[in-house]
This record gives sequence, structure tokens and C-alpha cells, in this order.
Amino acid sequence: MASIRQHTATLLLPTVFFGYAIYANSTMIFAAAGSEAEAAQVNDLSLSYVIDGEATRDLDALYKSELPHRDAAVGVIGNARYALLGSGRKGVIVGDDGWFFTGEEFKRVKPTEIESAVSQIGEVRKKLADAGIELVMVPLPAKSDIYTEHLQDMMRNDAMMTAYGDFSTALKQAGMTVVDTRTAMLAAKPHDDVFLKSDTHWTPAGARVTAEAVQKTFQQSGILLASEQVTASWQTPVDVWGDLTKYITSPDYAPRVGLKPESVPIYRTSVAEAEGSGDIFGNDASVPVMLVGTSYSANENWSFTDFLRQTLSSDVVNVAKEGLGPGVPMMDLLEGQVLADTPPSVIVWEFPVRYLGTDTLWTRKTNAGNGGHHGPVGEGNV
Repeated sequence: MASIRQHTATLLLPTVFFGYAIYANSTMIFAAAGSEAEAAQVNDLSLSYVIDGEATRDLDALYKSELPHRDAAVGVIGNARYALLGSGRKGVIVGDDGWFFTGEEFKRVKPTEIESAVSQIGEVRKKLADAGIELVMVPLPAKSDIYTEHLQDMMRNDAMMTAYGDFSTALKQAGMTVVDTRTAMLAAKPHDDVFLKSDTHWTPAGARVTAEAVQKTFQQSGILLASEQVTASWQTPVDVWGDLTKYITSPDYAPRVGLKPESVPIYRTSVAEAEGSGDIFGNDASVPVMLVGTSYSANENWSFTDFLRQTLSSDVVNVAKEGLGPGVPMMDLLEGQVLADTPPSVIVWEFPVRYLGTDTLWTRKTNAGNGGHHGPVGEGNV
């Protein structure tokens, strides 16, 4: 049975929204009328202007550029929706105690989608092996899997747990070296949060235990690296507004409903340059380890590259990219000159399982960057 709070919210939110809409539209009308030139343009409106859709496009542009109090409206409406209904905009799932999840983590990955991904990864592995480079796969579990206890009962399912298990098993059956990050995270979570509460990404603690799992896998698989001198230190923490908080309300208004940025400790490392290492003349420009992946690796706030350097006692070159998923950065690497100019002994490929089955796993969006795209490996695209 719906609560009194929900009934009240059902009536209150539309009232607030439409009340604001009337006020905002009247404000825009009076502002437009204040200009004689603009008023003349209004008098020149024709039926074709409306029928052809120009009016709709102009109105949409006007709303985006001129709507007064737009940021305030987003914050106020978002705060009311969160406080009264305990929900956010489409794309975010609200758990308890300030835990937020992305809606991408609740889909069921089809066996055919896993088979297709593993086949593609197999082509990548073959190309790297031909160049004398070893591939280590690092599948990452979903936050909704690791912290399922913070979800409402109706939202809990085993979709991401199943996807992680099936994906890891398929990779191993294909003869690949695979790091078990899920076991490491589950073992670590009683001691520290391994994912940020209000963000899709891991904490430095999650990045650290994953790096330790990578190092353990290197040992078990007989992957040997020359030991280098690595120095490390903790630096001043930074405050980060979780990317999922922005699906609830705006940062300026978030504190009014008890939401706040998360403090992220920063870990930094440096590797002492070995005698006789590569120089400006191109002598021995190889590197021990190269890291490919998503914003889990590319965003320096999580310190994953630094934890890898520290645990492996070797330098790590980070070529991960943000906003492209795990597949496109690898395709970019294979198509570019980096591997030829700076060949690694090992590539560590960080691969969140929530990207499995997505349309852009291997293909760059047509409206991103230069509009290019990648096709399947093995079809003349690498």
C-alpha cells in the first residue's frame, strides 16, 4: 500500500513543476517582448514555420539557452523527488544509506554476447602474441553485485554475478590468463569500501586489492618482470561528487538532502630510472607493463596505475581512456603506433563486465571524437 508520503509527493511534484513552468515561460515571454526586433519577429510567424518544425527547434534552443533558474529548478525538483520518493532521474537506482547504482548493472547478459566478446578478445590476444606481448585479462564485477545488500529486494538479481562468472570461465576456457577480482573485492569489503557510494567507480581501496590480485596472478602464471625501485606516498585527499549524484540533483543543492562529495585519498608512485634505459635516440624504449581499459584505470583519482606499479615493482604505462568502454581503447592501441614505439612485455586489460552486450563495446559512437568507428578484429581493422 502506498504511503502518505508517496501520495503527497504524487500531488506535490507536478504542482511544483508546472507552477515553475508557468513562471519560467512568462519570464521568457516578457524578456523576449522587451526587444522590439524580437517582437517584430513574433509578428512574422507563419503556419509553415510551425508545420516545418522550425518552431519546435527554436523553442528547444530557447529552453536550453534562456530558461531562467534552470540550475535551480534541476536542484529543487531533484531534491524534492529524492526526499519524497527516494528516487532520481532515469539511469540511477537508489539504494539505502546513500548508495546509488547505475541502471546499466541490472541487465541480463546473453550467452551469445559473452561468446562474441571472448571471440573478439581471442583475436586481440593472437595479434598481441604475434608481437611477443602477453595479455592478462582483468574482468571487473559490477557494484550492484558486490553491494547487493544495499538494494531494495525488488531490484536484487544475480545478472551481474552470473555475467562475471560466465565471462571469466569462458576466458579461461579460451586459454587466457584471468585475474579473479570479484573474490578479492568480496574479501576486502568488510574492511573498506571497494566502490564509491555515489559513483559508478571503485575506491582506491578497490583499485589496490585489484592490483594485488593482478600481482598474485602474475606469480601463479609464471609471468616474470625485472624488479624496479618504486617509491610511493599518500597525498592530500580530494573531494569528488559522485557521477550518480548528478542523476539525483545538482551539487549545489545536494547537501540540502544530506548528500555530499566523497573524500578520495590519492596514492602516487614513481619509478627510479634504471641505468642504460631507453633514451632520446630510441635505445630500448620498451616498457614492462601497459594498462588498457576504462575510466577505472584512466582517472588518476582512483590510483590504479600507481597501485599496479607498487605491487608489481615495475613501471606501468597507462593508455586507458575515459568514456569509451573497455573495447575501443584496445582497438585504438592496436591501430596506432604506441605498441611499435613502446612495446610492453605484458598488457593488463581492465574490463568491467557491465559493458558486455553493449552496442559500443567495440565501436566508437558516431557522434564522439572524429566520428570514426572500429569493426571486429580480424576483418582488416587492426
